[in-house]
Amino acid sequence: MRYVVIGFCVFAAACTGAAPAAPTSSATTSSSIPSTFSAETQARVAPATVSCTVDIGSTVHSLPLIQLIQAWLNTSINNAASSLNCGQVESLNAKLNVVAEKVDQDVPNADAACGASTALVNELQTLVEGGRLATPTLTPPRPGGPTNVLMAAEALKAHWCDAAH
Repeated sequence: MRYVVIGFCVFAAACTGAAPAAPTSSATTSSSIPSTFSAETQARVAPATVSCTVDIGSTVHSLPLIQLIQAWLNTSINNAASSLNCGQVESLNAKLNVVAEKVDQDVPNADAACGASTALVNELQTLVEGGRLATPTLTPPRPGGPTNVLMAAEALKAHWCDAAH
């Protein structure tokens, strides 16, 4: 069975005093995710205060959907309507890291990626429904693609859960 790798990143959370830069992506796959996309980040804290951001590390495979999720998480976290603390960002980081580990293998572990991406979606849904994480509408990576971080995570989950079954 051939797996189409649609997204991955090593996702690291860090608490810094600087506001994050606008997200970019540098990988393209057959799923037509563009090499760049734009989304304005909105700082929700004054420059002198601490804010939490996510940062993609290097990966073995090019996995743009997870890079998109990372970038859109930064956009959502820094939206004025969001109120996440570093612990919540680190929790999302841990869940995405598990997905990353399972996907960044020569033969991805679809069963484990399905479970880990389900946990990520569940946490994102809880944060969105609780009013802690904003989901601003962003430009889809391809026509008909997701337009916010929750939708992108749901697409990731659907891909790996479909591959597992």
